[in-house]
Amino acid sequence: MRFILLPISWIYATVVSIRNVFFDLKFFSSKNIEHGIGVGNLSMGGTGKSPLCVYIAELVIRHQGSPALLSRGYGRQTRGFRAVNENSLSQNVGDEPLMFKQRFGDKVKVFVCENRILGSDKIRAANPNSTIIFDDIFQHRKIKTSLNILTTPFGDPFYKDLVLPAGRLREPRKNAHRADCIVVTKCPKSLTDVEHVKIKNKLATFDVPIFFSHIKYSQMIPIGQQVHSIKNILLVTGIVDPSHLINHLKDKYKIQSISFPDHHAYTEKDIEKIHEKFDTFDPKDSIILTTEKDKVRLAKFDVLIANKGAAWYYQPIGISMQDEVQFESLIKKHVRKV
Repeated sequence: MRFILLPISWIYATVVSIRNVFFDLKFFSSKNIEHGIGVGNLSMGGTGKSPLCVYIAELVIRHQGSPALLSRGYGRQTRGFRAVNENSLSQNVGDEPLMFKQRFGDKVKVFVCENRILGSDKIRAANPNSTIIFDDIFQHRKIKTSLNILTTPFGDPFYKDLVLPAGRLREPRKNAHRADCIVVTKCPKSLTDVEHVKIKNKLATFDVPIFFSHIKYSQMIPIGQQVHSIKNILLVTGIVDPSHLINHLKDKYKIQSISFPDHHAYTEKDIEKIHEKFDTFDPKDSIILTTEKDKVRLAKFDVLIANKGAAWYYQPIGISMQDEVQFESLIKKHVRKV
């Protein structure tokens, strides 16, 4: 099937390449954002951008900066510039921006705007000393951040993929040259020296620092009632690939799962389906577990969920950077202290 789609991919790649040439030759203008950190990818979704943005925000705070996160707010039903607060609705601001805000509270200002120039101008007008973290910015050539970070997952690196629709790349692999560094995400904790060197050699052509990160999970947090001895988990996810989380849990718990598409907009019918499945579990040692991102999309059903009487938890996610000192030093150069 991929080979049948290749001619369309070549056409798509040609159009994207022409657009990039126009930006490179300055026929199209880009706005320079000092103290702006961009996080993006070449692939469609699921490359670990969100946990990396959280990690970067923590580093900015550590170095006396004032982080402001700017996202398009994927999946929201609104348009324009909006500030995100902890009581916002995910359908108005997007699930990931709301997750960021609920994670950090007043420590990080979070905004959504599909026009990144307008969004950054408004942020800087209100807080000139902010360090702006741009989520999913790599293809937005109208913005040029002072640090441009490209993410690629260990299990599905961009250098093995093809351009849409034959593959999942938004633009040709060669365009990774615009990155100031590359973070290989979702690496196994047991990453061998051989694997490490092999990936570095594959990415050496871009002549930028290469970092490796792996996902780390902290303790599951109850949304309502607690279960003191958990043995069984019904895992409910609306993310690209829940396999990493399943692998993390399966050695300690008996797992069954219900998977929805990424950024899924949950309905009452979904809630009924989830609890019908959970009714087959022994409630004394069982919980329904969801992701931190899904939690904010499920919040509008809090009353319905509470009435069902099941124990719901969510799983916070973070990352650990293999070359933490070097990465922190790189981020520190782009933090404007306040």
